[in-house]
Amino acid sequence: MSEINRETEFVPLLNRMLRVFLTLIIASSMLLGGCSYIPWVGNDDDDLAFEEDFPFEDDEQVSEGGEDDFFEEDGKMADDDFALDEDDDFASVDQRTDKNELKGDVGTLQTQQEALVSKVRELEEILSSLGPKINATQEQLEGSLSAVSGQSEYLEPEVEELKLQVARLNDEINRLKSVKASNTRARGISRRKSANTPPQYNQALSSYRAGNYDESILQFQSFGLASPPERLKDNIAYWIGSNYIKLEMYDDAITQFEIVINSYPRGNKVHDARFMLGRAYSLKGETSRAVEILQSALKNNPPTEVRGKILKKLNDIQ
Repeated sequence: MSEINRETEFVPLLNRMLRVFLTLIIASSMLLGGCSYIPWVGNDDDDLAFEEDFPFEDDEQVSEGGEDDFFEEDGKMADDDFALDEDDDFASVDQRTDKNELKGDVGTLQTQQEALVSKVRELEEILSSLGPKINATQEQLEGSLSAVSGQSEYLEPEVEELKLQVARLNDEINRLKSVKASNTRARGISRRKSANTPPQYNQALSSYRAGNYDESILQFQSFGLASPPERLKDNIAYWIGSNYIKLEMYDDAITQFEIVINSYPRGNKVHDARFMLGRAYSLKGETSRAVEILQSALKNNPPTEVRGKILKKLNDIQ
């Protein structure tokens, strides 16, 4: 009897513990997942014992507001919650898909950006390596251009001078040809003239060559007053001027040489008179005037002998 009583007391206690445990399970499932499923555990006897202990006494109370209504409402709530959860799951799937696509696009852009950055760095390295070469080449070109321009500037005067020298040589060759021809003709004429020169002229010229300058002057002046031949008048004035040079009477000599140049420009003593005129100014001390006259004498194409005397005198003066 005592064992039966113990078992009888133990069964209500066990039922209470199961009810508390099931209530905790239902509450936790509703709080955590909103699930309407009630995890009934145990055998049939336990279920019957649970139903006996539930506080509904008749079917009407059960139908009015009992376990069915509770589960019905919970079922609706569960269905609603399930529908929301289902929608949330689909929404989360779409969001995850969009996020994955965005992540893929971002990854692609990052890859392209890294490739571009790498390409830019490669180009910068190429430019940095080419920079010194470009600068060196530019410096070489500038140096070459400056050298060439300097050489051209240095050579231009020489080229011009060479051109002038060539032109002068051509003129000299042409002049020598003409002088040679004229000298040939002059020799024949002088020979004929020497045979016909008056003795007074020859005597005055001999006195000059002997150093008797005063006597030579008087003889040439006397011969000039005696109506000499026209071809000898420039010679008389020239030799009188030459005697004055020997006597250092430079102003008188200048007067005689100017007579030869101005009065007899086509005579055979005009070139000699220009040289002697420059010499007279040089001996007088008027160097600039002497250089001017001698340079003018060179421009008049004097004979080779006279030209050599003029150049020598210019070198001595300058």
